[in-house]
Amino acid sequence: MPLLRKYIKRSIKKDKLVKLKDKIYLSISSEGLGHSSRALAIMREFSPEEIVVGSYNYAYERFKQTEYPCVELTQELKLIGDQGTFNVGKTIIKNHSWALTFNQLVKQEMALIQESGASCVVADGRLVPVIAADKLSLPCVVITNQSAFYPFFAKDSALVRVFGKSFDWIMKTWLSSAEEILIPDFPPPYTICFPNLSQNYKVKKRTRFVGPLVSWDREEIIPIEYPDKSKPYIVVTLGGHAYRRPILDNVIEVARILPDINFDIFTNFNVENLPDNVRIVGMVSSLAQYIKASDLVITQAGHSTAMELMTLGKASIVIPDFKQIEQENNAQRMSELEVSTVLKYDELSPDKLSKTINMMLNESKFSENAKKFADMAKEIQGRKVAAKVLREYSARMLY
Repeated sequence: MPLLRKYIKRSIKKDKLVKLKDKIYLSISSEGLGHSSRALAIMREFSPEEIVVGSYNYAYERFKQTEYPCVELTQELKLIGDQGTFNVGKTIIKNHSWALTFNQLVKQEMALIQESGASCVVADGRLVPVIAADKLSLPCVVITNQSAFYPFFAKDSALVRVFGKSFDWIMKTWLSSAEEILIPDFPPPYTICFPNLSQNYKVKKRTRFVGPLVSWDREEIIPIEYPDKSKPYIVVTLGGHAYRRPILDNVIEVARILPDINFDIFTNFNVENLPDNVRIVGMVSSLAQYIKASDLVITQAGHSTAMELMTLGKASIVIPDFKQIEQENNAQRMSELEVSTVLKYDELSPDKLSKTINMMLNESKFSENAKKFADMAKEIQGRKVAAKVLREYSARMLY
């Protein structure tokens, strides 16, 4: 054997050796910021030559701002909301012809995957790429913080529950078609999205917890310089959804009650006659530098937001959107792990909120626990773990 190896080395010139490169095709949902944020985190671990990313609407525009090649995809489902809650009935009616168009969407995505020369397919929030990859016999990895679906329909009408069971079966089949399911969260027993995960064995045996997927390292974030460092600084994130207006109104009243605390509110709402200790900042591309500078954050309980807060080691008051089961579950877990306190819309008042703020600022256990999670996130290095998994599957196709 040693003689054979020497012969091979002499016979094959270095310039004849071709190193095949990974080509990762990411198909990303644009429903909310979380999916595209996770994709940006993974993309950071690859060169532009190794990535093609596809999405639509806001996420597509977001990806276009990067140096990575991107393609525009067709939205799979039109999700219909009603005052901040997901309206299943209206969504079913809106997508009544979905079964007829699904095969066409799969064919379109198959063509894009083949054109990209992908050696591995990644799906985050989309069904079509999983089916397309399966038809092309390519490895596919699903990224999700939710693999159980029927519980979200269990309290609805009989018709919706019937749909929910069918939808749950479809989603289990979808997840079972992937080689792996990556959960962008801390491993058990510290998982935030644990109540939202399937207990089905076909799903569980494919599941891997990779840790938070954020596109920055904590040490890289330079906190903002707030003008008055002598006062506590609270960041409030709201967006522009009308149903979150009660939070804004309560925060402004609290600011009048607590003039020795500074508030930055990130929202699209127009507000007049603000107290001197409140700034309306508007929307920014990244909140990380503000969150890192803060003493406390008031926000909703979206999963990606939770991961960013815990990666930065910040305690929070979370107010889940009304009837958003996923957010309510996330909020419950954050409370159980003592990194957050939960307030619900029906108990929201200036008096309740001001007392909760004072309690959070004065009880050190919340910040101390949050910092432990920040250390854990640093040790896990989620995006590097995820990238390693994708490279391993990609390598199987490169010979």
